[in-house]
Amino acid sequence: MIKVHKQQYQTEPFDISTLESKVGESVTFSGIIQNFRQTKWGGFLTVRKLGKIIQVVLDGDTRVTHGGQTVGAETLLNESSITITGKVRSSSIKSPLVYFKTVEVAATGIDIVTLPEAHMPLDVNKAGDDTYKLDTKLDWRHVSLRNPKDIAVFKVMSEMVRFYGEYLRKNGFTQIFSPKIVAAGAEGGANIFEFPYFDKTCFLAQSPQFYKQMSVAYFERVFEIGPVFRAEKHATSRHLNEYVSLDVEMGFIKDHTDIMSLKVGLLQYILNGLGETCAEEMKMFDAELPKLPDEVPSFTVAEIHEIIKREYGVDNTHEDDLNNEDERLIGEYVLKHYDSDFLFATHYPTRMRAFYSHTDPSDPEYTLTFDLIFKGRELTSGGQRMHDHTKFVEKIKQVHGMNPEAFNFYLDIFKYGMPPHGGFGMGLERLVMAFLGLTNIKEASLFPRDINRVVP
Repeated sequence: MIKVHKQQYQTEPFDISTLESKVGESVTFSGIIQNFRQTKWGGFLTVRKLGKIIQVVLDGDTRVTHGGQTVGAETLLNESSITITGKVRSSSIKSPLVYFKTVEVAATGIDIVTLPEAHMPLDVNKAGDDTYKLDTKLDWRHVSLRNPKDIAVFKVMSEMVRFYGEYLRKNGFTQIFSPKIVAAGAEGGANIFEFPYFDKTCFLAQSPQFYKQMSVAYFERVFEIGPVFRAEKHATSRHLNEYVSLDVEMGFIKDHTDIMSLKVGLLQYILNGLGETCAEEMKMFDAELPKLPDEVPSFTVAEIHEIIKREYGVDNTHEDDLNNEDERLIGEYVLKHYDSDFLFATHYPTRMRAFYSHTDPSDPEYTLTFDLIFKGRELTSGGQRMHDHTKFVEKIKQVHGMNPEAFNFYLDIFKYGMPPHGGFGMGLERLVMAFLGLTNIKEASLFPRDINRVVP
């Protein structure tokens, strides 16, 4: 039997996150050269380590080696892997890309571990600005992701997921993992990928909707983090054909307002966490934490149309839904009068919402559903679900014109008893895009999949 010692996994002699507390001390760490600016007296290195950029200074006495032999500083090529020994000293660094602003490492020795074998197809130090078109950066995504701003996007995403799970676990939620090969679409329609599965036809899941609702019967409160697939031929800045969905479902609710309250608390927790752990990353995008009050303004769709008509002279009161301009105007109104970047739009027409949406008991023409609008753009959706089996079956047939037998595996759970419940889903990439102010959702996807792109 092999005995495993914890120190076998300690590849660095110190935790790089504590660098700023090491002033005056000698350190050794490994990293990758982000950029090297050589001078007559030595030069400046920026080194990538665990997604953070560290400034390293060379002087005439810094020894550079490769394969045990002393070499010139000009051998230090970008993207070389190196091991640095040096002393931490105080500094004042203004570059937004350098993570540690108050210290730098004065190198006494640098050992080159590996050298790149080919010239970079693009300058990774310029891949975060407008030097290259987005398509070019995506074609070379495996290279452009080495840029500090691209790295920062996914640090924010990683932390967002961490805080999402933390908050829900603290509030009694269990994480589930639902199948992505399914027998029927959760939302119907044509926007579903179909493929042969042995002797039958199956689909890629549009949503974990059915399974997270089923799980309420077992766990009462559940959440999931997983991919979903939409066969939509969009070519916009806001759509992907595969994205990560953050899903929540909760039992024993009063109505949709309980879900709205949960959502506000969750987003507050995420934003507060990002403010603590991702301040430097957000500065790279000039992104500020949005205004999210404890009580987010909420209006029905009909009320929003009345406000827009009264305040802006735009009469869409005959419409059942909100268009992009409606969302922009109501967002502008709420920021001005409520000092909030967020608002809820509720009570969408029954015929326009998914068949599992709970109808309003006081007016079955409308549902107890909502959209969360952020800075004038719809961000996420949710609401209360149907839970009474008899009423549910009738709604599927009469309102949506579908055959309930196609959903027997799903409807059976309601036959055997379900509590009042509801939930929501949030696209992870869309959240990151919104909070960082990115112009295209593909920038928030590690390797985006759209109608044209399946590599790299």
